[in-house]
Order: sequence, then structure tokens, then C-alpha cells
Amino acid sequence: MQKKSICVVIPAYNEEKVIEASLCALKKLVPKKDIYVVSDGSQDNTVPLAYKASVNVLPLQENFGKAKAISHLIKSYNLAIGYEYVLFSDADSRLAANFLKEIRPFIKSKPACVVARVASDKKGFFSAFRTYEYGLSHFIYKNAQNVMKTITVAPGCASLYRSDVLKKLNFSNKTLTEDFDLTLQIHEKKLGEIIFAPKALVYTQDPITFKDYWRQVLRWNTGFWQNLFLHKLYKPTKKINFEIYLSLLDLFAGIATLTYLAFHPTFLIKFVITLFAMTILLAIIIISAQKQFWAIIYTPLFPFIYGVNLVAYILSFFRAIFRKNLPWQKVARYKI
Repeated sequence: MQKKSICVVIPAYNEEKVIEASLCALKKLVPKKDIYVVSDGSQDNTVPLAYKASVNVLPLQENFGKAKAISHLIKSYNLAIGYEYVLFSDADSRLAANFLKEIRPFIKSKPACVVARVASDKKGFFSAFRTYEYGLSHFIYKNAQNVMKTITVAPGCASLYRSDVLKKLNFSNKTLTEDFDLTLQIHEKKLGEIIFAPKALVYTQDPITFKDYWRQVLRWNTGFWQNLFLHKLYKPTKKINFEIYLSLLDLFAGIATLTYLAFHPTFLIKFVITLFAMTILLAIIIISAQKQFWAIIYTPLFPFIYGVNLVAYILSFFRAIFRKNLPWQKVARYKI
């Protein structure tokens, strides 16, 4: 049997506010017969709305968790056999109109995974901060990782996997960030290259309340530590592990700086003023480079979010060690 080119997989849990609009946009790019939705025990109208869109739907009665739900879908429809590549996206995400055009040149070399660029919807303060954060992480870090062949995370909302690679991955719920887990497995099992496609855009929702932002960054950071322990990233045995050391360096640098300031309070005011000025200036430059000028008005508040992120980073370390079976803590959606 000859394989088809690309299909799209969308895991969904209580996504009635966004699933209809996301599928409508997706059908303009991909035939509906190549779109697959798995409802991970949804209790709302997610399943009826997915059926209404005339795409393939697997309605799981039990809430298995995102990773296992995706695994059930892949096996139920034999996607690893029927397609060359499988694109993972999210119910609250939308592919840009030129997404497939931008992604196709990258699959000619048969990489294990192609990573698209995540962009934020325009929705208030936290979306403005993510516009800056995504710009920084993708234009600088992701491009650098792409050159070094050390991409650490293939985002769950915007990653294209070669189908035979999926057969060799373990879709477990051992961490709260399944995308990080799967990316590390590709490196560890030497399944092929992970390539960054910077012009292939996927738009996704961000939290609109502080409570939801906190829950999201706490989950992301907890998932980071869980994967660090699960994959033994603290051992200097692989090239990808040294990339993780750079992430850990941020934490140690922050702790060292705070310790120094505690014993030298006279430098505190100068340090805070310098840090605020540098953060705001960098944010304005990156936001302007993306032509997302609407977000500039929020930049004076960005330094405070770095403080929140640091607290989440440290707290999540202890959560990853001492707490098991942590809840997903899904972020509330807003209607598209």
C-alpha cells in the first residue's frame, strides 16, 4: 500500500470553545479525510463538534492523558502505516495559510521531525509577553540549536514526525510535557535529524489570567525537571545533555546573583534598574522585528514575569521530586 503524504493529529479534552474554528481553518489546508481528532474523555460538546466538521474522530470514554490518547489514535487508524508524516497540533492552534508550502522543502531529506515556529494570538498582556518570549526562543535559541543539531523541544502544537519514528517512541504519561519527552527520545535512540522550519507558523492561544499563566508555566517547568530525571540529562554523556546544561545555567546564575545582592544591598537598586532597562529594550527590539507593535505597550511589565517564571522554575523542581501523578492543569480557552 502506497503511503499518503501528511495527516494531522489533534488531541482534545473539553475543547468546545475552539475545536470548531480550528478544524474549519485546518480543512482549508488539509483534506478532511486526513484530519484525525482524539477526544481524551471530553465531557462537553467537543465530540459532536468534531463529527460535525466531518473529520475522523476517536471518542475515548476515559481520560488517558495527552500522550496515551495520541498513541491510541495512531494505533486505531494505523497512521504510522498509512502516512509518510504525521503532524501533531492542538485544538486551540491554527496553521498559517502557507504552512504546508513552508514545511514541504524540509521533508525532502527525510528528517525524523520538523519543528514549526509557534506564534501567539493577540490577546492581552500574557500574549504580548509570549510574543516576545517566542521571538527570543525561536529566532535565537531555536536557530542556534538547529545549527548545532540539539533542538530540545518539538512543540506539541507544531511538530511533524516521520511515521516510522512514531513506532519507536514511547508515548507515556511519565511527564507533564510529552513533547519534550518525545524529542529527547529521538535524540537518545538516534532516529534521525530534528529540523527547524522558521517560516512555518502555528498560532496558539495563551493564558489570559495570571492564575492560568501560573498553572501553565508550573506545568512546563515541572515537565522539564521530570524529563531531566527520567532521561538522566544531568549526565554529561550526550551532546543534547550539554544543551540542557545551558538551561540549568540560567537557574544557577539567578541564584548566585540573588545571593550576591543579599550580601551587597547597595548594588540592589542599580541591578534592578539595569535589569529592567535591558529586559524592556530587548523586548521592544524583538517585538518590533516581528512587526507585532501592539505588544510594545506591555513591555514595562515583562521584568515582573521573569520573577514569576523563576519562582515557578524553583518550585517545580521540588514538585517533580516529591509529588507523583500530578494533574495536567489545563489552561482555560477563549472562543476563537
